[in-house]
Amino acid sequence: MTEKTKLTGGLDKTVTWIWLENNQLKVEYYDFSEEAQNAFGNDIAYILTVSEVNKICLITRQNEASLIQWLSENFQSYFEFKKWLEENKIAFEKEIDNWA
Repeated sequence: MTEKTKLTGGLDKTVTWIWLENNQLKVEYYDFSEEAQNAFGNDIAYILTVSEVNKICLITRQNEASLIQWLSENFQSYFEFKKWLEENKIAFEKEIDNWA
């Protein structure tokens, strides 16, 4: 597993982390806002798991060693990156953890 890297954007009281783990890209959106507390009774996390890391590397012209830095320089939030995955037809799995 590579070190988690925090993206710079997003809503107040939220954070997005990205990292590589077992040849997969992980993207975690953690929401600890009052709205999340009211809606879910707790913090909530959304986690994307992307198995097609090679496809991301081909599109971005990066390799696994440079990918996380490139992503952190080109995306500011979970939702921005998720939209890019969808636009580029890169498959991902989405997990919701409402007991974050």
